Amino acid sequence: MLRVTDPQAMAKTFAEAYMESARWQLERQANDVKRNKDALSGLGSLLTTFRDKQRELVAGGSMIQNTVTQSNDAFASVATTSGAKPGSYQFHVEQLATAHQLTIDVPSGIPAADAGSVKIKLADGSEFTVDLTAAKGEDGNVSAEELARVINSSSGASGNVHAAVIGGQLMLTSANTGADSKISFEIDSTSPLAGAFDGAVTISEAQNAKVKIGDPTNGKTIELQGNTLDSIEGLSITFRQVGSGTITVASDKEKTTESVKAFIDAYNELIDKLAELTRVGDAAKGDPGGPFSSDAGVRALVSQLRSELNKSVDGVKLYELGIDTDKKGKLVLDEKRFEQAFKASPDRFDKLFGDAQTGLVGNLGKALDGWLNEKNGQLKTRNESVAQAEKQLLAKQQEYDRRYQDVFERYTQEFTRLQVLQLQMDNTLDQIKNLFSTSKD
Repeated sequence: MLRVTDPQAMAKTFAEAYMESARWQLERQANDVKRNKDALSGLGSLLTTFRDKQRELVAGGSMIQNTVTQSNDAFASVATTSGAKPGSYQFHVEQLATAHQLTIDVPSGIPAADAGSVKIKLADGSEFTVDLTAAKGEDGNVSAEELARVINSSSGASGNVHAAVIGGQLMLTSANTGADSKISFEIDSTSPLAGAFDGAVTISEAQNAKVKIGDPTNGKTIELQGNTLDSIEGLSITFRQVGSGTITVASDKEKTTESVKAFIDAYNELIDKLAELTRVGDAAKGDPGGPFSSDAGVRALVSQLRSELNKSVDGVKLYELGIDTDKKGKLVLDEKRFEQAFKASPDRFDKLFGDAQTGLVGNLGKALDGWLNEKNGQLKTRNESVAQAEKQLLAKQQEYDRRYQDVFERYTQEFTRLQVLQLQMDNTLDQIKNLFSTSKD
């Protein structure tokens, strides 16, 4: 006979048994949602990493890596950008661009109230007005320090002129270099500071850089407001000193090979991980397989990526450059054939790989965009479905909790009544036993 000693403990046991099927289904659904969510997160990271790797391959607008050398490293600094082409460039710098710099002796004992104003003008047409009456020191007179403060705080000074005090003199320096940086003043002749501004002494001329491109004797001379030349595609050259120098841009096979190997490694890692995600399981052995084992969309992505690798771009295919595909769909680099192709025609590499928008890299990017697009990509759509499933799961969990509580309370009441009845029966039985015991006596 069932003996009730703890109604709530027994109610809990019976309620859990009663709700076991619903709980199992809920746990299974929760595990499925979590597995799907984790798989999507992993897939998103995987695809994003590969996209970033292939963009790095053509980050400079070309997959060909270049090396820049100079006949004199102190002559200039050189930065390469997209479109740099191999070649040798000869320069002769006749003069560097400099900013206009001048000093002003500020006379003492001039009341700020009488100073008036000055208009500071640049050769490029920029100008601004300075209220000299605001340059008042503690004694009420104009000082070089106060003039510097007032000039720097004037509207229009920033990006044009900077004032400082050096050795007791007011020094003005144009913010930019070149002939257009020349500073001039317009001040009322009645101002007690007119003579000081009119007598400003130039200590650095406002001049353009003069650079001869090509032979120092017969080359073409150009003038630059600054010391940086950006007119050669793919190069930004900042001249550092007067004199001659040669800058050479050459294709770097070793660096290019390293970049290609990095791309191959990234692609092969992607294929390996996608294979694991889509791996078919074995029900007989309890192996569920990969989270996307029956997902047609992910399998279609794998097929699309492999298809792009086999396509010809501008008449060039991967295998022609020494990059083959093995039986597992992974890339293999034949360095000997790669080197031969590189020596024969480096341009073919750019034709095939293209940039972030064109060629193989662009085509692979478009395939990935179908999944990674933040507005309508597959990952966004699927993650929204997961979020909806989580909401539904939460509602089911709340319903389960409510039903469980109802069942638990019902069993608690029933077992409590049963316990009371059993206690009453025990009490009645004890009374009967006592009655018969008394009769015998």
